[in-house]
Amino acid sequence: MDRTTKGEPPRYRVLVVCNDSDYFLRHRLFVVSHLCSIGVDVTVIVGGAPIPADRIRGWTYIHVPIKRFGFAPVGDLALMARTARAIWRFKPDAVHLITLKPAIFSGLTSVFSRFFHGYPKRVLVTLPGLGRMLSLPKAPGERRYLIGASLTIAALQLLARFDRVHFTFETRHDFDFWTNRNIVRQQNASVIDGAGVNPKLFYPSNVPRNASKMKVLFASRLLRSKGLTAFLMTAHDLANRSDVEFIVAGLLDDRDPDAISPEYLKQSREIRFLGRVEDMSGLLRECDIVCLPTRYGEGIPRILIEAAATGLASIASSHLGCREIVEDGVTGIILPARSDIEMSRELSAAVVRYLETPDLLKQHKRAAYQHFLSREFNQNTIAAQFTELLGVYSSFK
Repeated sequence: MDRTTKGEPPRYRVLVVCNDSDYFLRHRLFVVSHLCSIGVDVTVIVGGAPIPADRIRGWTYIHVPIKRFGFAPVGDLALMARTARAIWRFKPDAVHLITLKPAIFSGLTSVFSRFFHGYPKRVLVTLPGLGRMLSLPKAPGERRYLIGASLTIAALQLLARFDRVHFTFETRHDFDFWTNRNIVRQQNASVIDGAGVNPKLFYPSNVPRNASKMKVLFASRLLRSKGLTAFLMTAHDLANRSDVEFIVAGLLDDRDPDAISPEYLKQSREIRFLGRVEDMSGLLRECDIVCLPTRYGEGIPRILIEAAATGLASIASSHLGCREIVEDGVTGIILPARSDIEMSRELSAAVVRYLETPDLLKQHKRAAYQHFLSREFNQNTIAAQFTELLGVYSSFK
C-alpha cells in the first residue's frame, strides 16, 4: 500500500476514520483536501452511504458499515479489524478519529497497533459534541443511556492515558466536561472553533432583501432533538400570518429513531420543505433568520456559523454550542426553554418580535457578520490547526 513514487522520500501519511459519510463530506472533507494539497498521503475510512466517486479527489476511500446508534458487537469488531488492517498496510504517521464510535474502537486499535507495528505515532481524536448519549440535562421523557455512557467514558479514559493521544473539542464547555472529570488531561486537549466555513461561498448578499415575507429557515438533520418539532409547532402557530414563511431543509437519516420523515414534511402546508439542498450558501442569502432550537449534544452547529458568515440573525436554544456563535440580543435570540412546547412558545415570540421590529433584525444581521469576522471560523484557519496537531508541519522541518 506504499504510494510513494520510487526515488522520492516517504510522504507523511494520515488515516482518517469518521462514522458517517454525510457528516464527513459536509464538515470534515476540507481538512482532508487541505492535507492532500500539501502532499500528505490520506486514507479515509467512513461509514454511512457510499461516497460518490466524483467527491474522492486525491485521497483513498474505504467504506465500512458503522452503526451509529448504540453498540453493535459484530459491526464494532469489524471497524476495529478494518482499522487494524489499514494501519498494518498503510503505516500512518497519524490517525484522525472523528466522533465517539471511531474514537473508541479505532482509537483503542490504534494505540495497541503502535506496540506491534510502531504506527501510528500520533492519535488525534475529535469529539464535535457530547452527542445524545452524554448530553445533560435531558428533556423531560427523553431516553437516557446510563450504561452506554459509562462504558464510553471508561474507554476514552483508557485511550487518553496513552502517549501522543490528543483530543479536540468545539466548545470550552466540552473541554471542561472531559478534563474536569479527569477523563482527558488538559495538556492533551484543545478547543477548535467547529469545522469552519468557506467565506468565498458564505458571505452577505450585496442586494438588500425587500421581500414581502420574512423567511425563517431550519436547516439541519431532520431530527426531533435538533428542534424540528418545535419549529413545526411555531409554523403552525403563526400560519395565519402572511408576512412570514417557514422553510425546512435537511438530510433524511432513516436509520435514526429520532428522525421525522420527509413524507410528513412534504404534506405540511405550513412550511416549505426543500429536502436536501446542495447550494446552502445561495439559500441562506435568500433568507432572513436561521432557527435551530436544538437539544442535541453537538459542538458549534455549522449552520449557525454559515448563517453568521452570510449576515443572518439566528434564533437558537441555550445549548452552549449555540452560544459560541449566537450572542443573545446582539446577533440573534437565545431561547432558554427545554421542552418542545415551551420552546415553540418562545420561538413564536422571537419571530413576532423580529416581524414587529425590522430595524432590530437588520441590526442583528450586521452584528452576526461582524461576530463571524472576529472569530476563527474560517475553514483555512481550522484546517491549519488540525494539520499542526496531526504533526504534518513538524515533519516538513
